Amino acid sequence: MQISAGLLANLGDSIEAIAAHIATMETRQLHQLLKSLPSRSEIASAEMVMGTLVYREIELRRRRGTGGNVLPFPGLVTPPIQQ
Repeated sequence: MQISAGLLANLGDSIEAIAAHIATMETRQLHQLLKSLPSRSEIASAEMVMGTLVYREIELRRRRGTGGNVLPFPGLVTPPIQQ
């Protein structure tokens, strides 16, 4: 049980680190990354998680630009947009 908890904590830390890195990327890079990911991924696969994080960041930026309100994923802090 402790091993599973440790692995889940490491996974959570990795996802947060990826989300933080994605938030620093330029919008053009995000669109290129999204294009390079498979359009259909297995549920809970790394590709699905990455695609979700990238798509969420793109939507967050789009809605910020139009005054929309998008909440970040719980526990993930999105730094200010750098253009």
